[in-house]
Amino acid sequence: MVTDILLAPPLAFALFVLISFTIDRVGNTIASDRADAGEAFRTAWASGEEPPESQGRPRYRLYHVGIGFTIIHVAVLLVATIPIDANGAILGVPLLAVVGLALFAIVDAGRPQPGR
Repeated sequence: MVTDILLAPPLAFALFVLISFTIDRVGNTIASDRADAGEAFRTAWASGEEPPESQGRPRYRLYHVGIGFTIIHVAVLLVATIPIDANGAILGVPLLAVVGLALFAIVDAGRPQPGR
């Protein structure tokens, strides 16, 4: 009976907001010693030292691979929740076709093309 009341969506939301607010306030209190440090903790480096003279540019060589894995994992979660019957096949086959096209587009976009 008590668990049914605690799992009611409005009450559960309020409870999670209260827990989040408490964690935020405790973290703010713990981290208040950094407020007096000036600009030392606002630099690009965690230790507060100056960044190097040469600016490094990030390289995203395997970005398309990470996005592809994300698409595959979301598709697996969606397909795993589809019922196993004819209606599920009507939903699942087009979903897998779209995922396949998306993966093909990502892999094809990762290759250098002549003339681009």
